[in-house]
Amino acid sequence: MLVNRDLKQLLNKQTLNQMQKVLNKFVKILKVDVNEYQYESLLIHTTIAIQRIKNGEFITQTTTQNFDTMAISSSTNKLVKMLIVAFKCEIPDEEVAYLNMHVAAIEDGYIDLDRSGLVERTIVDWLRSVLTDYDNQLLRNLTLHLRPALVRIKNGISITNPYCNQVKTYFPVAFDQALALAMAIEKQYHLQLTEDEIAYLALHFESFIERRKILKPDVELAIVCSTGYGTAELLKQRVMDKLPDVQIVGTLSVNELMTSTVTADIIISTIPLKMSGTRVIQVSPFLNDQELSLLEKLSQDIRQEKYTRNAFVKLLSPNGIITNSKATEKKMAIIQLTDRLKKYGYVDNQMQNSALAREQVASTIIDKFAIPHGDIDHVLQPTIGIMTSKKGIKWDHENVHIVFFVALNRTVETQMDDIYSYFYNLIQDGQRMTALIKAQNAQEIIDTLAQQ
Repeated sequence: MLVNRDLKQLLNKQTLNQMQKVLNKFVKILKVDVNEYQYESLLIHTTIAIQRIKNGEFITQTTTQNFDTMAISSSTNKLVKMLIVAFKCEIPDEEVAYLNMHVAAIEDGYIDLDRSGLVERTIVDWLRSVLTDYDNQLLRNLTLHLRPALVRIKNGISITNPYCNQVKTYFPVAFDQALALAMAIEKQYHLQLTEDEIAYLALHFESFIERRKILKPDVELAIVCSTGYGTAELLKQRVMDKLPDVQIVGTLSVNELMTSTVTADIIISTIPLKMSGTRVIQVSPFLNDQELSLLEKLSQDIRQEKYTRNAFVKLLSPNGIITNSKATEKKMAIIQLTDRLKKYGYVDNQMQNSALAREQVASTIIDKFAIPHGDIDHVLQPTIGIMTSKKGIKWDHENVHIVFFVALNRTVETQMDDIYSYFYNLIQDGQRMTALIKAQNAQEIIDTLAQQ
């Protein structure tokens, strides 16, 4: 089964590969079919659990009857035995109960949204009232997760997540949705979730986001061979079959290529070609698996370049940018930015307090910059405010030089992934981050962020 590319980046590669071998054997003994999302959810939770156990960070409990009343299934016991052999570690009873949740989620549907027990129905109804967007699978996953989690938290039982920081970095949209749910839980149940717990909830939201993604034919490809026929048509059929999200704009001969204007993101050719400003890949007439993988990776990169940059830049305005701020700490920075955004009609009077309250729950630092934000109900017009500081701003235990104030609402919901993906690209682009800090005015900021 395929594994999400971001998931591979999130987890320890060796542990992930070994876990996949175990789960590939395990799903064969189950009496139900396992779809991609169920498999991925089980994979990520079991991998994190094993990493936590290896680190000696167990779920601890003095009165085990409070942890969970769900009977351990025979399938879970089989999985536990396989994990013990594969990873050469003991798995405590509390960890077995945790794994059992995720096996049960696959094995028998675990929760009937309309006819389950009183506890489940109460949680499901409450989730429906607080979530703005969901499907039945998200409701089931969250209900199954929250049932023992609320008991854990009530009894002071902590559960660590060794990948908490990575979840925040790679899945910022999902983490923010989980954080909003955690704040609702605190208000409803008077229980405060740690960042580790919130990161676990974020995994369920990320699966929901993945289910809702729709591939767009936004990568244009042209095929070139000596005549423009025969081999080119074979390549076209191969690409259409293996990469349905790529749009083929034409099949051409070399002569046609030289005498016409071809606008394509990628040109694949069966003969050597050199073209400036265009990505050219020379391939064999039948497009082998290695060439296909390269083409797929390049298509993904191009798609990300286009949509993440455009989605982000169109939200920028000189009115929402403060360069070389004199703010020295995060509260001052948030006040300055929200005052500026309120002045130009982007947020209402309550955004400032909302953003400051959100900082009390969990830090908004990602790598070397901060992305504070408040409740979306206080956003009047979506934008991204920016503040730079050459001296740096004290933000919790870090010193940041760039602050992005995220003021987004449901009008840009379909572009959230693209916007936050751009944040992740910025983390890795040290040269561009340095250029932002040195920028003398708002237009320089926008130009720096808009360049390819």
